[in-house]
Amino acid sequence: MNDQKTDTVIGEDIVFKGTVRFQNCLRVKGFIKGSVQAEGDLVVEEGGKVEADVNSNSAVVNGTFLGNVEAKEKVEIGKTGTLIGDIKTPKLHIETGAKFTGHSSM
Repeated sequence: MNDQKTDTVIGEDIVFKGTVRFQNCLRVKGFIKGSVQAEGDLVVEEGGKVEADVNSNSAVVNGTFLGNVEAKEKVEIGKTGTLIGDIKTPKLHIETGAKFTGHSSM
């Protein structure tokens, strides 16, 4: 993910159900359930949870992600991250300690 400014944060106390659309960067510390359609980057922070199918520029998972992700640039699963679902992206990085269950297509 680019070192760009975070435009929006879903805080720890926020539960969002529905479709999320954004252009730049979204950090999730709370919970999203539904779908994510983005031109920008999605970051699921440690303690954050996303249950959605995601189309984005890139995705970084340090929390819990349940669903399929399609990223134009890359997907990263950090050492505290869990991703259960399928991944379609040109670049995939999984740190030691991360959990991934699903299929990947690059």
